[in-house]
Amino acid sequence: MAVSRLSIVKFLELALTISCVGLHYKSMGETDELTKLLVAGTFVGYTIILVGLFAGYMLGESVSKKIDLFFSLLGCAMFIASGVLILQEWENGFKTDRRRLAISKGALAIINGVMFFFDAVFTFRA
Repeated sequence: MAVSRLSIVKFLELALTISCVGLHYKSMGETDELTKLLVAGTFVGYTIILVGLFAGYMLGESVSKKIDLFFSLLGCAMFIASGVLILQEWENGFKTDRRRLAISKGALAIINGVMFFFDAVFTFRA
């Protein structure tokens, strides 16, 4: 099976999502309830979704273009929103290792949101 641009993008999204989960575990400390709920739901939910999509894609099973586009656009919005809320929560915190990890987590979430946007563009054009 040839490796396509979409499979590379899906793998990068999965790797960034798993990185976000690991950083979230090490830097949990957000005080806002909405931020806690959105971040945990986005990171864990999309880990499950992406493992399923990536496994199906690697096994040669087709995923509906509409479903893939839906997950990509929703992922874009949720990861960017999570990243912005994380950065907003930690921007004035004390300069600790936990804050540094949280800022990294927020930045990776925004980068992953941009990756989901590119995935949506690639999916739409395919």
